[in-house]
Amino acid sequence: MSLPLTKGPERPKMQSEFAPEGLFDLLRGPAFSRLSQTPVERGHKLIVAGTAAEAMYLVFSGRFRVERDRVDLAEIGAGSVIGEIAFLTGSTRTADVVAARDSIVYRIDRAAYDALCAEVDGLPQAIASELAEKLAKTSARVTQNPSRPPARTFCILPAAGAPLPERFVPDLTAAIEGHHSVALVTEATFKDALGERADPTAPESIAWLNAQEHNAKIVLFVANPNAGDWSRAALKQADQAVFVAQAINYQDPSELEEFALKILPESQRRLVLLHPNRMQKAAGTARWLDSRPVFLHHHVALTGGTEDMARLGRFLSGRAIGMVLSGGGAFGAAHVGVYRAMGEAGLPVDIVGGTSVGAAMGGAIALGVPAEEIGPRIEQIFVRSGAMRRITVPKFAFLDHKVLDAALMEHFGDVPIEDLWMPYYAVTADLSRMDKVILRRGPLWEAIRASSGIPGVLPPFFTSTGRMLVDGGCVDNMPFRTMHALKSGPNIVVNVQKSTDEMGYIDYSKLPGRGALLRQTLFPFGKTPPRVPGVISTVMRSLLVGQSDLLADLHDTDLMIRPPGLTGAGFLAWHQHKLFYEMAYRHALEVFEDEDDEASTQVTALRRAAQSSS
Repeated sequence: MSLPLTKGPERPKMQSEFAPEGLFDLLRGPAFSRLSQTPVERGHKLIVAGTAAEAMYLVFSGRFRVERDRVDLAEIGAGSVIGEIAFLTGSTRTADVVAARDSIVYRIDRAAYDALCAEVDGLPQAIASELAEKLAKTSARVTQNPSRPPARTFCILPAAGAPLPERFVPDLTAAIEGHHSVALVTEATFKDALGERADPTAPESIAWLNAQEHNAKIVLFVANPNAGDWSRAALKQADQAVFVAQAINYQDPSELEEFALKILPESQRRLVLLHPNRMQKAAGTARWLDSRPVFLHHHVALTGGTEDMARLGRFLSGRAIGMVLSGGGAFGAAHVGVYRAMGEAGLPVDIVGGTSVGAAMGGAIALGVPAEEIGPRIEQIFVRSGAMRRITVPKFAFLDHKVLDAALMEHFGDVPIEDLWMPYYAVTADLSRMDKVILRRGPLWEAIRASSGIPGVLPPFFTSTGRMLVDGGCVDNMPFRTMHALKSGPNIVVNVQKSTDEMGYIDYSKLPGRGALLRQTLFPFGKTPPRVPGVISTVMRSLLVGQSDLLADLHDTDLMIRPPGLTGAGFLAWHQHKLFYEMAYRHALEVFEDEDDEASTQVTALRRAAQSSS
């Protein structure tokens, strides 16, 4: 239930160091001075769709989210007007406006507006200008943008009531400062600025907390382990809460964590699990995630974990480098060539995700397998064991899945995805619920098997919860939109889909029937049948129907690499994996090194993220 709005004290002087700009520059005089500040608590609906527009609001500090039918339309910050469209036109509200932080507004009803217009020259024109800008940004938004909005304010939240390690905040601050300026705000900082007895919930304090965004690109509010006024106020100013826990010492959520879980949705919660050192496997993550649901978690080693802290810094800076791997059968060996080229070019991988064979190659990368070792594993699984050549009685599928399952279990083991040091996801299609599923927890080998189950070729993967999972290429063969939903920053999208735009000039009447096929099988030196794509090739092509238009959703910083030479061979040409690997490796190196290439903008963004340049 939303809390009622309450009147606050008179506003501070406009020359305050944290006063917003914009319309406030115009608003001076007796009419405005008679308005009172109105605090609005985080999560409160300032405006409700369908209600009468009796007033509009001027934001003094804070941030508001505009939403309609669960679709985020816009964000409104300090110095802007809220609700002016319906107020000026006399219509009802068309969207909800929710406080994204503790905020302060001025309520301007009809009488106050008339008085302000009479005293302030240019006020109607200024409001009209802002209105036009808003309409230009939102009128075309008819569907929700799945991309993760950039966060600027973070609350570092000690988990389980335990104090933070001494070096954690300084090291994290340094990692972020490699990309952006940082304002570090602790309770001591707050009291130094506003006085030892300052109340963090007072309007002046809220305005000061919101104003820290003017001092730096990223603001880190550091909460205390207890649930005092400062810690609660810091949480309510954060775009994201970063739970920081000692991984080897599980504890139930503290009172402060329970408060954070209550006021922040899962999409605004992040978990950092600290480890004494860099172990091969970070065990026990599931329990932490069960008690503290978050949209993303990170493992950081306190000793020997410099790369972990750098990765976390890139995530919080909005510059994490993602690697997205498409499906494409045997051509998936090309993913490994690009991965090797990234390493030689100094481009780290912070998170990896993929579909089908992309899920398998991404799993090996997330597991920490060096590029030079992935090739021999491909040779063992797909060439020597013949995992994709074991034809069976076609009751459930054409191929026997047992060999593939055993090979995946052997090479990926029983490690859960959530225990991987690198964030990872696999895409699969659920035929039980007819939707796309993003696998980010559970045994890694199962996720790879589920994402690779080509319908009709391999049996579906059946989960213990009753789901019937098949190849993710059915719904998203190049899952970069999932990456966009998890993070901001540049991505390398490796597309190994075989080109399917060639025409098939085949005399349909000459396709042999059952009898002719049997004769050709028994007497292979007879008349040559028409060259027609096989069952697997046809199924694989069918998965991609209608997905080409989705490439329009690539971001400006998404570099799509499509290795050459992926023609001629079939989807199951695993014996050529070394060739696919080598060609992709050399092609990717050329892309990373060619400054005059049309991909130079994306490569620059990647280098900027990797080199920690501000």
